[in-house]
Amino acid sequence: NIRGGGGKTTLGKALSGKYGYSFIELDAIFWLPEWVERETDDFRVKTQEAISTSYGRWIVDGNYSGRLETLVTDQCDTVIWIDLPWSVMFWRITLRAISRAISREKICGENIESWRQMFSRDSLLWYLIKNRRSYLLTGKQFIPMVPENVPIIRIRSRKELNRFYDLHDLKR
Repeated sequence: NIRGGGGKTTLGKALSGKYGYSFIELDAIFWLPEWVERETDDFRVKTQEAISTSYGRWIVDGNYSGRLETLVTDQCDTVIWIDLPWSVMFWRITLRAISRAISREKICGENIESWRQMFSRDSLLWYLIKNRRSYLLTGKQFIPMVPENVPIIRIRSRKELNRFYDLHDLKR
């Protein structure tokens, strides 16, 4: 399970590609077309289906503890927590949002990050600004949900993230 901000999906894809695991992107399950949120019960069912059909070889990317509670953490054997400083995470997400608005790349299932959406009150950037304090407390919220026997690998800086990629010979 990969949690945190500013690099979950890239790391998840790199690990799943190298080790042959199924990559499960929670944003792609949660968001329906036109940025409609999936109902929580359906989200839980779809997430469990994705995990169950991966035969124990999966990497889940996402931060939906409020909706999924311990569904993912109860089934994982390791948690990777990308705990970058808020300013670093915000800058990375801002650059990614601009790039996606230009390229019109599909994200979160079949959605597109448009300029209008990026600067609206519904944008991820606005959400991050508005919820900065809760982002800084995210560890205190999800760590109690992780079973005691599941190790948590905490990555706290760009340097540590780069070292993790190098250590595991991963390609971005």
